[in-house]
Amino acid sequence: MDTQMIRQTARAWLDAHAEEMIADLQAFTRIRSVSRADLAQPGAPFGPECREMLDFALNRAREMGFDTEDHDGYCGSAISGDRKDALGIVAHIDVVPEGEQWIYPPYGATRVGDFLIGRGTSDDKNAAVLGLYLMRMFRETGLPLKHGIRLLMGCSEETGMEDMEYYVKHYPQPAASLIPDSMFPANYAQKGSIKGMFGIDAGGQIAGFHGGEVFNMVPPSATALLKGVKPFAAGEGIEMCEENGMLRVRATGTAAHAARPEGGLSAIHRLATALLDAGVLSGQSEAAMRGVAALSGDIYGERAGIACEDADTGRSTMVCGMARTENGTLSLSVDCRLSIATDVERDSQTLQAYGRSLGFVPRDFSTTTPVYIPKDGPLIGAAQRAYFEVTGDPAEPFTSGGGTYSRLLKNAVTFGLTFPGKRPRPEGLPATHGAAHGPDEFAYIPDLLRAAEIYALALCLMDEAVSKEDA
Repeated sequence: MDTQMIRQTARAWLDAHAEEMIADLQAFTRIRSVSRADLAQPGAPFGPECREMLDFALNRAREMGFDTEDHDGYCGSAISGDRKDALGIVAHIDVVPEGEQWIYPPYGATRVGDFLIGRGTSDDKNAAVLGLYLMRMFRETGLPLKHGIRLLMGCSEETGMEDMEYYVKHYPQPAASLIPDSMFPANYAQKGSIKGMFGIDAGGQIAGFHGGEVFNMVPPSATALLKGVKPFAAGEGIEMCEENGMLRVRATGTAAHAARPEGGLSAIHRLATALLDAGVLSGQSEAAMRGVAALSGDIYGERAGIACEDADTGRSTMVCGMARTENGTLSLSVDCRLSIATDVERDSQTLQAYGRSLGFVPRDFSTTTPVYIPKDGPLIGAAQRAYFEVTGDPAEPFTSGGGTYSRLLKNAVTFGLTFPGKRPRPEGLPATHGAAHGPDEFAYIPDLLRAAEIYALALCLMDEAVSKEDA
């Protein structure tokens, strides 16, 4: 295989169509598409926003001349070539809620030099747009592939992957797939997970407690509405005001992905700790806050009894991303990413028992098993070779705590889009801004083009590897 020719052909075409591609990414990013199963409608299992986004993406694929399939609103496909024996590019077009503290409009798709700023620019609408342009590139340049290409776009990756669970139950899977939803180079293992809710009586002093928007994010803000409590001296990140005879206390933190909680600061934990330190609560309200503080501050699961570490995937982590009160009950979510050395079901039972010891009632707990793809196998080898030939970086394949569609699809390699190391940033953007799930999420356009070149070569190498396995 003449990999140099493939790279030169792909890069020349991508450079010629870069501005068109960026305009499409801006159009995708301007659509707010937060997955909301509670707003489900016929044909829109994740609410009207995701339905709008899926319709837009499939229509754009048809405008480019590709066949499309709507998988009952759970996800959709754009197909080039043989649809029955295709290589997959699998992206998600739902996003986490925008949250707060943005400098730029979350859905403005703001272009600042070589940067594009907005929710979804790097997680994961960039992957969907790159997929469409890679399909065009192969069709228009004539670079040979024995397999077709299926761009599969899901609508609930951020809220549990029910989209892809539905797809694999009802539709044939690609022969092998790339999942551009992490970092380069290739990801060969992902942690297992526990998700669930804990409920506790809020007591008479807590009229309301609200924090975070999704399971899989360190919450950047939280608010408590308290009865019979006077203003008190508080530390950094705490504000308060009297409101209709009650005291509203607000805490700010720093958002981070649940797979990397050490980079964030939980506003739920800060708020619970501030109320306890002030000594303004008593009885059941105090007990509820002690429970919230204990769970939300235990990011490695040490007190919960689920701490574990292994050489491949590192330490288990735990994040409480959402808190809500309803009818006197305070509910707290938990999202754990578990080292592959541990027993997922055992840890789930241990965590629930710990919650009960704090006064919580566990509900809606679920688990996922870890992902492991042999590091020396042909699919990881194809991805690694493509990355090395384009970048010259000899980085080894890695593991992660993030969960991607690789959990559900066969022969699916999580690969990019983000490059390792320090990346360029928009001038003046605070250090806590710019990441996926955080405020002012951004994409660096030269990196998108370089990633597309890597994917073009990786698809060719995977095409060859899968063909050899089929022979």
